[in-house]
Amino acid sequence: MFLSSRAKLLIVGLSCSPTLLHAQTGWEVCPPATNSLNNTRTLRPNDLDKMAIYLEADQALFRDQGDSELQGNVYISQNDQELTTQQALYNRQTGKVLATGSVKLTTPTLQVTSQALEYNLNSGLGKLEGVAYLLSGTDGRGESTELIQETPQVTRLKNASYTTCPVGVNSWSLKAEDIKLDRQTAQGTARKVSLQINDRPFLYLPYFSFPLTDQRKSGFLIPNFGTNEQSGLRVSVPYYWNLAPNYDLTTTTNMLSKRGLQLENEFRYLTELHSGTVQYDVLPSDQERNNELRYHFDIQHLSQFDAQHQLKLQAAGVSDKDYFDDLGNSLAVSSIVNLERTLSYTSDNEEWDFSALAQSYQILDSSSENYARLPQLQASWTPQLPDQAPKLSASSEYTYFSRNKNDNGHRLDTQVTLKQRFETPAAFIEPKIKLAQTHYQLEQAANKSITRTLPTATIDAGLFFERPLQDGKRLQTLEPRIYYTYTPYRNQSAIPVFDSSERTLSYSQLFNDNDFTGKDRIADNHRLSTSLTTRVQELDKGREIFRASVGQMYYFADRKVTLPDETAKTGSRSEVVMEMAGELNDSTRVSGTAFGDVEAKQVSASQLRLNYQDQKQRILNLGYSQRKGEYESAQIAFATPVTQNWTLIGAHEQDLKNDRSLETLAGLEYQSCCWKSRLAARNYLLSDNTTYDDAVFVELELKGLGSFGSGTRNLMENRIYGYK
Repeated sequence: MFLSSRAKLLIVGLSCSPTLLHAQTGWEVCPPATNSLNNTRTLRPNDLDKMAIYLEADQALFRDQGDSELQGNVYISQNDQELTTQQALYNRQTGKVLATGSVKLTTPTLQVTSQALEYNLNSGLGKLEGVAYLLSGTDGRGESTELIQETPQVTRLKNASYTTCPVGVNSWSLKAEDIKLDRQTAQGTARKVSLQINDRPFLYLPYFSFPLTDQRKSGFLIPNFGTNEQSGLRVSVPYYWNLAPNYDLTTTTNMLSKRGLQLENEFRYLTELHSGTVQYDVLPSDQERNNELRYHFDIQHLSQFDAQHQLKLQAAGVSDKDYFDDLGNSLAVSSIVNLERTLSYTSDNEEWDFSALAQSYQILDSSSENYARLPQLQASWTPQLPDQAPKLSASSEYTYFSRNKNDNGHRLDTQVTLKQRFETPAAFIEPKIKLAQTHYQLEQAANKSITRTLPTATIDAGLFFERPLQDGKRLQTLEPRIYYTYTPYRNQSAIPVFDSSERTLSYSQLFNDNDFTGKDRIADNHRLSTSLTTRVQELDKGREIFRASVGQMYYFADRKVTLPDETAKTGSRSEVVMEMAGELNDSTRVSGTAFGDVEAKQVSASQLRLNYQDQKQRILNLGYSQRKGEYESAQIAFATPVTQNWTLIGAHEQDLKNDRSLETLAGLEYQSCCWKSRLAARNYLLSDNTTYDDAVFVELELKGLGSFGSGTRNLMENRIYGYK
């Protein structure tokens, strides 16, 4: 045995190998403790073997047999683990370490302080008493009366706590009588668990399990709750089933105070070729509707066989037409008038594209019944030609339309297009001709066979001017454009309307050759569109900071083709269409659209949006929209911090035409270093255009643990643009 004033000992490997010993004095004292538990300084030489045991102390009494005594600034390291203390006993034969006083243990994932440690370096087993721990790389920390390493893979904590709050702050914490961490199964279990808010019990669970990695695990998820007038108080308890690595199921039990018990089920799957989601929600006995069975399903499936071929299924349905009115949670959901069921196959090749589709609907509003397509077959051909050659393309579509009103029929449409684009950096011109032939075979009409053939000619041309602005960092463009189209008149009043509707006037519609969607109406057009666009771009960033466009259509003849029960349109020109979007500064963006009736000297429709968000997280969104004689509405949404911790949130949409509220949302958010709380109240108009529903949302979010409540954050994100 020997004694040294500053001793170092290196033990290579885990057996009694040759040792190296030398003395050192005057070692630097570690810095004072901070908010982190990691106050150790690495003393281990960099060139040592990872499994070698390295020891240092101010004074040491080393023995080949029995316990070696280490005193003052003791440092022991092995295999990415470091231990510091003031005094320790080390047994070279057994690998056992006994340490007392201020013990600090650091591993790649954990930093621990303890009053006493008993640990075996050979087996990796041991026990610590009076433990405070910090999880490396996270804000998680806690305390435990005892930490036991039962096996190399199993750790047990007695009377333990966990929180993500900073040291000295205990806004919330989890406390458990017993916690077991099993790294072999990557699972943790806790018994007699309580959630503490400001050191007061808030929630108790007799048993709680959780994963130790990012791997999924079956078990209960965090419950949530809320309330509205349609269903009353809603308490939801979700359970997650980790069925396999590539599919899972989430079952949520909803307890609705007015309606009873509802089950929501979401099944997800993912394979090399197939993926999808199946949702099925059922309310076995609705107490508000004479204990009626009510359900909703939604199937989304995709089979991607390769880059060119895919199969897609989309199907939804409900038990009754009032399901979304009674059990939906927004005006948009309650306003659904039909549910789509579609099976489609697409094949995209270099020159040929093909698709097949079968589509039907569950009709919730009989006034808006759509035709089913059983089936629809489409093919298109775009041959690969030299760059300078005219571009030729052809497409054909066959569809059988059916619905309950018995005006069913077959439609075959074929189109051939030839165009050529000539362009330079300063100008372009693109002439195009198109021939469309459509044949109908109808089942109930007096004229069962109808054929329509129509040609269309267009010329699209434009110029590009640009100039640098005075600061030299920005570029302004001026882009005049004209678009001429001609389609002769054909009487189409005998043709049924399967899928056509009139296009709404917009800036993009100025450059479209047909005023109708679908195949059932081809507008007789002899018109010229003119437009002017200017842009301002930042040269160094290559981004557009402002754009404004204005355009109008000029007609050389009255239009005669109409939809049933519609009046033919006259007049020599359309409304003036104006668009603009830009940044007023780094925090403010504005966009708007307006339609001007030149003859009436009035704005027939307009929309304006202003979005403000600064570095202090203050948000203000303003909106206004109107169409003369139809609607007029205004919107405001905001989120603004009122103190360091409190944020005020609100949104409102007002129907100015009928002087009524469409939706109002008001809320508060409290945020501290380790938890958030949100409270929101919402009033919104239901789809009957008369009744309002009130709802209250409460949410508590604990940093690093999850949230308790009713999805208040998602509601605020959807209603307030820019809120996160």
